[in-house]
Amino acid sequence: MSATPVFLQKLIFSLILTVPLLLAGCGGAGDSQEPDPVVLDHPIAYVKRPVPVEDVNGQTVVADADVRVTQIFQAGGDLYLRDRASPSAEERNITGAVTGGQGDVRDVSVSYDGSKLLFSLRLPMVEGLEPEDQPTWNIWEYDLIEDDLHRVITGDITAEAGQDRFPYYLPGAEGRIVFSSTRQRQARARLVDEGKDGYAAMEQTVDEAAMVLHVLDPATQEIKQISFNKSHDLSPTILDNGQIVFSRWDNFDGRNAISLYRINPEGTELQLLYGVHSHATGTNGSEVQFLCPQEMPYGQLMVELMPFTVTHEGGDLIRVDVAMFVDNAQPTWDNLGLTGPAQSAASVLDVSTDGQPSPGGRFRSAFALRDGTDRLLVSWSQCRLLENGVIVPCTAQRLADPNVQEAPPLYGIFIYDREEGTQLPIVTPQEGIVYAELVAAQARTMPVVIQDKVAGVELDPELVQAEVGVLHIRSVYDTDGLD
Repeated sequence: MSATPVFLQKLIFSLILTVPLLLAGCGGAGDSQEPDPVVLDHPIAYVKRPVPVEDVNGQTVVADADVRVTQIFQAGGDLYLRDRASPSAEERNITGAVTGGQGDVRDVSVSYDGSKLLFSLRLPMVEGLEPEDQPTWNIWEYDLIEDDLHRVITGDITAEAGQDRFPYYLPGAEGRIVFSSTRQRQARARLVDEGKDGYAAMEQTVDEAAMVLHVLDPATQEIKQISFNKSHDLSPTILDNGQIVFSRWDNFDGRNAISLYRINPEGTELQLLYGVHSHATGTNGSEVQFLCPQEMPYGQLMVELMPFTVTHEGGDLIRVDVAMFVDNAQPTWDNLGLTGPAQSAASVLDVSTDGQPSPGGRFRSAFALRDGTDRLLVSWSQCRLLENGVIVPCTAQRLADPNVQEAPPLYGIFIYDREEGTQLPIVTPQEGIVYAELVAAQARTMPVVIQDKVAGVELDPELVQAEVGVLHIRSVYDTDGLD
């Protein structure tokens, strides 16, 4: 191993240590393990649900999801909590009492002081009800200190008025929440003002109402729409400068891709952040989308890189230098002369995004640990193949077979340290189970609070009265300095 870089030696050694745990997850013989050290002394939360399957020609296979389908529901998803990130820590089902084990949970985020969890929850489907009468996705909150679980929108009628997903805490003492929803409150009101039916804009490709960004004040229960799009605005998170960064599906005028945008919490300063011309950056030039952005401690964004149709629930993790670049090879105006690439791998694993078996396995979720290190809490599945109905490891020879068949994924939870080249197991993988939506309930510095602009101060009062705005078109591709 002397010719192997030190960080790869450490990674290989860590993965070797992981193998007994993986086998124990299959056979349930892990009790003889020595007590595990605490590798992160904070509670961790995650969603556990069955691997989605479907019947194809009489054979049960893994059902690959489309990231553009936002109202997906899979019975059996619940939120779990461990008091610390250790294999020996006991897990508790937080939502089972309200879901009965037949609901679904997604989109977990954590408050800045680490005391509360925010997530989307959908109650079980009711037999005999029409699709439009079934329970909707609602925003729920769990208080770790008070051990209190409650729905954030208190009124039943208001809560069921739309599909609400991807909640995230805004900075500030008010406790406001940004989320994505089919409510389209302002868009519908504008149609009514124009003498038209107040219908919700539909995304025709996936036959869903478009989800756009809204802000909720839990104290007053006031909801305000802050973004407008014919397709979906997804996965909002907060940058350290107080702006919201999110994944926007642009599906119009020949464009069909998910790129990164940013906006102020009251809906001003909407602008493209990254990626419109960078989608052919997957494995072998395959088309990929930029999903679930998170700002890293050093300013770059960590992004989940996946095609529209996700293979076995997972994809790759990359880092994007959005401060210097607006596309992989296109710098911002202030950084002309840089050639890129803006994107870099977030791990040393050889992860494929072209729909073929991935030698380095796949990532399902990731959470950046802001603890002074470069570590990530990740849900990861190793590469596995099926050979005559038997699960076998991925080898170069097997992967070269044009008829190679991928085995179902085996996701577990790990702490991945790129700098040290280590991958420490936290939650042992189980056959047929997916772990996702990972967070660590640790306190972190609150981002800058961007105050709402005021008419007559920052905003033109006449434009505010008319409910219109100013469209300022800027392009990094206009490099000659002329209009």
